Amino acid sequence: MRTTDAVWLAPGEPQEIQSDLVSRFQQEYGRAASGTWFAPGRANLNGEHIDFHAGRCLPMALAHGTYVAAAPRTDGQLRLRTLDASLDDGVTTLTPEQIGPDAAADDAHWSHYVSGVLWALRELGTTQPAFAVDPDFGADLLVVSTLPIGGGLSSSAALECASILAFLALGTPFGQDNPLQDLNAALTRQNRKDLAAACVRAEVEVVGAGTGGLDQTAAMRARPGKVLSLDCRDFSVAPLDIGCIQRGYRLIAVDTGEAHRLADGQFGDRRADAEAAARLLGFDRLRDALPEHPRKADVSHVLEEFDRLAEQLETLEGRSIAACRRRLRHALTEMVRSEKLHHLLSGEAYGVRHIASTVGDILTAGHMSMRDDAEVSFDVADLVVETALAQGAEGARLIGGGFGGSVLVLISPAAIPKLTAALERISRGIRLLDVAPSAAAHAL
Repeated sequence: MRTTDAVWLAPGEPQEIQSDLVSRFQQEYGRAASGTWFAPGRANLNGEHIDFHAGRCLPMALAHGTYVAAAPRTDGQLRLRTLDASLDDGVTTLTPEQIGPDAAADDAHWSHYVSGVLWALRELGTTQPAFAVDPDFGADLLVVSTLPIGGGLSSSAALECASILAFLALGTPFGQDNPLQDLNAALTRQNRKDLAAACVRAEVEVVGAGTGGLDQTAAMRARPGKVLSLDCRDFSVAPLDIGCIQRGYRLIAVDTGEAHRLADGQFGDRRADAEAAARLLGFDRLRDALPEHPRKADVSHVLEEFDRLAEQLETLEGRSIAACRRRLRHALTEMVRSEKLHHLLSGEAYGVRHIASTVGDILTAGHMSMRDDAEVSFDVADLVVETALAQGAEGARLIGGGFGGSVLVLISPAAIPKLTAALERISRGIRLLDVAPSAAAHAL
């Protein structure tokens, strides 16, 4: 029986989206928006579940993302509404007392991603006066996104990063000293690094999701046409060109329609397993268990040491030793895959076909690790990967935190019609997005 056709999601025309959002803002709040801001979603070639272990990740920004129109208030309140039908429940009003970690502890409402970054920006302003937020500052915000919500493409980080730019522009000395049209040029690389870190703090301390900074860094520090090689030991980034792949292949994100959520406990549970393994090995950061240029043999040595240390234990900090070992193996092998990709994309001596084949193999190996060791995959994602490979894709893998979300596929343009036809046969709700490395968060 034929299912619903696969749908291609376009990023839309930014100026048209901005114009419509500004008009809707006027209708909703009875006054003009002071400006609009955009932050992109992200796809990740490799590096899932290792940013918080100080591993290397390879994200890229999408053309799809989140738009925020905003105007300041002087009563400390936040009034927020999203135009996404699945989340919209009218205007949400938050008083100053409802902004911060304690207020959001028992409430998973999407507005806490926004209120969290206002709180985090206030905290940042205590050490960086240019980012200091006036005590009475509040804002009206209207949000729209071209990302599939829950698609594992960092819609939450995009919302955080667009919102923090709005608050920066409207409520701090930095914004007063740099009019809206100058804001993009005024933001230094260090500014963007600091703002990304504030968004991470908001998601960890206010929302309660154990993010490690990959998504916010990609949204805030991306480069058009580049993959960011992000070393999470110090959050330094090296932009790498993937034109060699794009000349003969396309990267596609397949949204499975299964919603992905970081704050429901499963993501944190997987992280806790790996962190328990790291403590047994005597490391604060798992990346430090491997040498600077790690290989598979180094992973084997670490696993052997884990087995030796765990041999007499029945549990590890109350956790299954076998589960902790699997999480450890995923993290270590994912780190090796990331270093291999970094080396591959940094070089100039490879042909397009060789690079595409090697990247594809790494993608697929990453999916198997997410499925078998991290244990965060799910039936639809596994079926999408199998289908993509059967239809000639060079490689495919689940991206994001797992338990829902999207699959990244590397495929030749000629094979795409067969892929979409096959996807239409296996699942309802499949949506596809072109992945073309795009610009970082900015004012419009």
